Amino acid sequence: MQPLAFIDLETTGGTAALDRITEIGIVTVDAGGVAEWSTLVNPQTPIPPFIQKLTGIDDAMVAGAPVFAEVADAVQERLAGRLFIAHNARFDHGFLKSEFKRLGIDLKATVLCTVRLSRRLYPEEPRHGLDALIARHGLTVAARHRALDDARVIWHFWQKARAELSEARIDAEVAALTAQPKLPPQLDPNLAEEIPEGPGVYLFYGEDDQALYVGKSSGLRRRVLAHFGKARPSPREAALAEQVRRIDWIETGGELGTQLAEADLVRRLRPRHNRQPKVALSRAQLAPWPYGGPIAVREGAGLHLLDDWRYLGTADGEAAVPPLLAAERPPFDGHTYTLLVKHLAKPRVRVLRLTRN
Repeated sequence: MQPLAFIDLETTGGTAALDRITEIGIVTVDAGGVAEWSTLVNPQTPIPPFIQKLTGIDDAMVAGAPVFAEVADAVQERLAGRLFIAHNARFDHGFLKSEFKRLGIDLKATVLCTVRLSRRLYPEEPRHGLDALIARHGLTVAARHRALDDARVIWHFWQKARAELSEARIDAEVAALTAQPKLPPQLDPNLAEEIPEGPGVYLFYGEDDQALYVGKSSGLRRRVLAHFGKARPSPREAALAEQVRRIDWIETGGELGTQLAEADLVRRLRPRHNRQPKVALSRAQLAPWPYGGPIAVREGAGLHLLDDWRYLGTADGEAAVPPLLAAERPPFDGHTYTLLVKHLAKPRVRVLRLTRN
């Protein structure tokens, strides 16, 4: 039988580039039997109160736990050569990939999502979340939202499905779900696994590293792969697939950072396949800048720096703020102006006023 690893993680939040792992649970299955392993992980950052309430894992519990670097070898040992199986698998795989990347290690695995598998095996069912699977298949769980217990549930679902359905049916669906995503032949096929799952901006480059296209998405990997492999691509998608020679991306903390980064890159790079936004505004139409100087808007772990309706850049910490404030201001951009007017009018936006030295 193919060696399997059923994985579940608990984390400090939902963004792999910004949040950290607090607990890992792995159930391994092979010809030698079933083995379980779990550990708390010190995320080296506070756990938000709502996450503590959801998981029962608080700062005191992880204070004496190992950091990820100290358990990385144990995790690798349990994943090596196994099918990586998780519920919403791109979440768990994305977090582990990010943690290993911080250590200079490229995690490679064939990934199977049991949400997608459940949808294929039980298409008549309306819900496929873990709680729905527990209720529908009569599965038991001792402590929901704890890593090892949830990993056990995924393993039990796997067993239940194989008892209810034919092995050939399940194997065919697994093969379809784990097939390598299609990329243009001139690109490295392993690139598909490197693209992160979270929000950000992606860039397609052609010959001589000329910018072809800049796009944005709340799910980078899903959106990038959607450009390729269609039976009937649009003329623009067909041209991009033929011309692209390199793909790059910038992860962001959320929607505002994604919108600002895309507008900035389109303005500066003028990609061949992007339509330049046409926002004609006279000075008389502009609202006055209400802050009297530069401000920062926090999103995730980043600080978006803004001044006079201009996007100055995103700082990943307070030390990165002064260089951005000291840099030459970008030209006024009508598209960025409209984005900021809409966002800053939201009632829950918190603004930090800054001063230039």
